[in-house]
Amino acid sequence: MKIIIIGAGKVGSQIAQTLSAENHDVTIIDKRDDIRQDLDNNLDIMTIVGNGANVRILEQAGIKQADMLIAVTRSDEVNMIACMTAKQFNVAKKIARIRNTEYMYSNSLSKEKLGIDFVINPERATAKEIIKLLKTPTNVSEAQNFTGGRISLFGLKIEEGCKCANKKIKDINFGPNTLLASIYRENKLIIPSGDDELLLDDKVYILLKRENYEDLELICNKKSCAMQNVLILGGSNIGIQTASLLNKIGIKTKLIEVNKAKCEKIAELLPQTLVINGDGTNIDLLKEEGIETIDGFVAVTGYDEENLLVSLLAKHLGTKKVIAKISRTNYIPILERIGINAIVNPRLTTASAILRFLRRGEMISLTLLKEGGAEVIELVAHEYSKIINKPLKSIDLPQNTIIGAIIRKEEVIIPHGEDFIAEGDKVIVFAKSTELKKVEQLFNGRRSKNIH
Repeated sequence: MKIIIIGAGKVGSQIAQTLSAENHDVTIIDKRDDIRQDLDNNLDIMTIVGNGANVRILEQAGIKQADMLIAVTRSDEVNMIACMTAKQFNVAKKIARIRNTEYMYSNSLSKEKLGIDFVINPERATAKEIIKLLKTPTNVSEAQNFTGGRISLFGLKIEEGCKCANKKIKDINFGPNTLLASIYRENKLIIPSGDDELLLDDKVYILLKRENYEDLELICNKKSCAMQNVLILGGSNIGIQTASLLNKIGIKTKLIEVNKAKCEKIAELLPQTLVINGDGTNIDLLKEEGIETIDGFVAVTGYDEENLLVSLLAKHLGTKKVIAKISRTNYIPILERIGINAIVNPRLTTASAILRFLRRGEMISLTLLKEGGAEVIELVAHEYSKIINKPLKSIDLPQNTIIGAIIRKEEVIIPHGEDFIAEGDKVIVFAKSTELKKVEQLFNGRRSKNIH
């Protein structure tokens, strides 16, 4: 596919990196020459300096031959205009990142009229991820749903008390409806075998059927949090969206914001949320607001260092589950080691959502793990697939790949060696990003077509 990306920020660069590794023809447009040079040095893509909403620049990028345009600049207006322009050139798929919720809900500016096929709001997507994490056991740091929530992926840290710590995988009884899909240890992702041992501080990814969520609590040796009250630090868009979602499900919510004018606006917008004007790094204020008895604490200010510091304070003072928003991904391993329960990163959340849409068709869902170094993909097997009607143990899967689950009509199967994939099955696969093309070829079979 020929894909034009407008905006070489964190999201644009992540998408460009993933698509370039899959040998797509990628062109990226950005106003900043220093970013263009950095991409030129690190990725095999074409880069252009200029305004991505400018017709001349788009023509230079090859808009007439493009299959898809992805607009992820900091400007909602530039992103929308770029998609409108791409529509005039009959580009098949147009994606825009739009942060201003007024644009998203305006009848006069519907995405259909603008020619946008998919809109992603990073703050809304991140808020939904936070809500999902608040409902899980305390040492669960990632949670993703597949097949409409019938099966879920959880990332969790192996801590003291976990029944599987310091044991070989083959000696652990995870139950027939649970699969240990991968291990993350010392910045390396491992697709495990039965002889691999789980060590303290490992991060593991586990797939579970919805009706077997209790098994996760047994593995963690921790109960899911019964969230009754949540304290949010930061009146950012993510903080506001999170509070709004919590209000809708009846959870008592407080929000601390240092800017008084912003507090007044948030209080008008969220009448069910108690908005507190104050410095959230002040321990006395946190204690005054009952931090010791809070079920969930969410730090979503615009400063990573502040989120890190106050999250540690909240954990030290007794909060059951602590979630921090971190933009700089090099901080994430540090936070995981020092006890923050979960981290959300808007860049990876947004990139995953865009890539899921891009690959809709044979690949119906995707989640990026660990900086995009691994992916969880949901594929459909058809009559041409090389992988169907064979015992899984006899299939020559690419290295660092594992079949996580098979969904056959209403049945969810956590597979073993004797199980097989049938035509029409949905299949969840764990794979390192470098192996993704090989996995797709097994499912595409003789048709061997591009992703649409």
